[in-house]
Amino acid sequence: MTPEQEIGRTQGFVLARDLRQVGELIALTGADGQLRLFMELNADPDRPEVRPDQAYAQLLSSMQPGWTLRLLRVTWPDPAPRQAFREQMADWGEPGTDGLSLLFDGLALFVQSAPLPYERCTILEFSTPEIGKPEALAWWQSLPHLLRGYGFQAVFLDGDAILEFARWMFNPKFG
Repeated sequence: MTPEQEIGRTQGFVLARDLRQVGELIALTGADGQLRLFMELNADPDRPEVRPDQAYAQLLSSMQPGWTLRLLRVTWPDPAPRQAFREQMADWGEPGTDGLSLLFDGLALFVQSAPLPYERCTILEFSTPEIGKPEALAWWQSLPHLLRGYGFQAVFLDGDAILEFARWMFNPKFG
């Protein structure tokens, strides 16, 4: 009989101890003491070279026993569209009449107070007790190159991005 394994809880990794340098990367030390590395994946699904099924099969077949890889699909606030619209508004100049000025001020107030739009993102989380060993770290660092062949762009999360991600996972209303 196999022990029951819980799937889908994020509390164990967001209740973290600290961030640590692992080679050239930053890792999150989870509540259990295990180090975790994170990477964000991006791809344009309308492009013919994006082959997620093949990419994930290649990725999983290249892993060693005992390594854990978690694929997280999350939505979180994206301030970029709001900032871009504010910059466009700044280029409009001052309205010529009181009526247009009132409309402009109302629009500016709405843009400032409306909730942020959300973006979906895919995060890979990698953990193993051997994370500091050369073969585990080399495998993780090779993933952007491996995934590029399947149409993905992969970016390692730095310390600030890891903290933002962990806060969002633990408390989505934080953003």
